[in-house]
Amino acid sequence: MTHPKFGLIVALLGCLAAFASCSDSAVNGSNGQPAGPAASNTNSNNDSARTNVEELSLQISVPYESEDVVWKEDPGHKKLVAVFLFSPQQSARVIAEAEKIKPPEGVTLGSESWFPPELIAQSEMTGDDTLKARAYAANAFFGGSYNEGRIARIQGTDYFVLELFAK
Repeated sequence: MTHPKFGLIVALLGCLAAFASCSDSAVNGSNGQPAGPAASNTNSNNDSARTNVEELSLQISVPYESEDVVWKEDPGHKKLVAVFLFSPQQSARVIAEAEKIKPPEGVTLGSESWFPPELIAQSEMTGDDTLKARAYAANAFFGGSYNEGRIARIQGTDYFVLELFAK
């Protein structure tokens, strides 16, 4: 009589163990993150550059129309970096308005892996992965918590690298 009860208990524990292992299959490893495409998209979005100018305009002021934009935000360091490609007319306008605030200065910028291919190629030609540029006041782009920084026009191009910081 005790053997059937023992068998029933073992069977019940086996079923519970099987049920628990089935519910764990929806979790990816030991980090507790959901498995599947949604999880990988969430993780990759945090590390990848963005291209949506409307989303960028929620973070900062975007007073000029650009032909292309790619940007990345680092909330941990309170930093936002954006690369704009402006038309020659818009480039002249950006520079003219920025020069009213502060004279430009020559700078050297490090190239990032998410920069447009043209800038990466230009930085590789220098041999040290840097870009020569002229830096200007970025006051026109200040917005939200980002109220310090510069915008730099990459030498020989209409690409501008905007670096903004939050205090």
